[in-house]
Amino acid sequence: MNRLYPLLTGTPMKMPIQVDFISSSDKALYATPIDAGKQKKLAPKEVYDLIIIPAMRFEKMQVVLEREQTLIKWLQRQYAQGAELASICIGTFFLASTGLLTGKKATTNWLFANEFRKHFPYVDLEDEKVIVDQGRLYSCGGAFSFTSFMIYLIEKLCGHQEAIIASKVLMINVHDKPQSSFSIFQFQHNHADEIISIAQQYIEKNYRQPLTLETLASRSNMSVRNFIRRFEQATTNTPLEYLQRVRIEAAKKMLESRKEGIVQVASRCGYEDVDYFRKIFKRYVAMTPRTYQEKYGKKPYLSS
Repeated sequence: MNRLYPLLTGTPMKMPIQVDFISSSDKALYATPIDAGKQKKLAPKEVYDLIIIPAMRFEKMQVVLEREQTLIKWLQRQYAQGAELASICIGTFFLASTGLLTGKKATTNWLFANEFRKHFPYVDLEDEKVIVDQGRLYSCGGAFSFTSFMIYLIEKLCGHQEAIIASKVLMINVHDKPQSSFSIFQFQHNHADEIISIAQQYIEKNYRQPLTLETLASRSNMSVRNFIRRFEQATTNTPLEYLQRVRIEAAKKMLESRKEGIVQVASRCGYEDVDYFRKIFKRYVAMTPRTYQEKYGKKPYLSS
């Protein structure tokens, strides 16, 4: 923005942007300017306008949280002094570890949503959202959604015109789709209820067939009410939600191959009513089957 805005508009930025990398060593904090300059030790009274917590490797997260207590305490102080905090992807784990998200909303990469809820049950996780804005606390979903997140932050901190210029020059669109457009349903067998696990496997193998709650409960030697309760307790989904998600995940794979039309895919996934299939598909994927096929379906190679 510092370089491109004057080039395109003929006027300097209203508020020049300085970016520092912050690191900790031996319980001291250091700032390294991104453009040039030497590393300097941070003064306790120095406050930033915005601090961005980057994405991290999930398998290292616990080690990072234990090791970086100096940074965590610094974030708490910065926020108390007026700084705004933003997290990218599973950097939300780091932000949540400050305690500042208690009773507030946040998002993170959909792949690690269940782990986040286990670690931070006091945070209202909206993992279907790409960006969550809580005033001075921001979070975004995973991977390359951070590009749209940066455009969002530029607009909020610098202005609409600045954001439009950044968006056009970098060819970045603002996200208008939730994370469910990208998520892959993970079969939820990470629990200790063996009877429910067997019921899940039956659903996964027979999702093409008409399956009722009565049939599934009977196979598990339970009442319908007890079966629903135990299934939801083990998987966080009701049996019918689980069936729908298994079917929709199968439909997504079929649509990606482009070998069959929407009606055939619906039928093969256990939906006799194609309109109902479209409704359920859009509920879980946030786009129609046709749009999904056009976006993710196998493309023919272009001829020269």
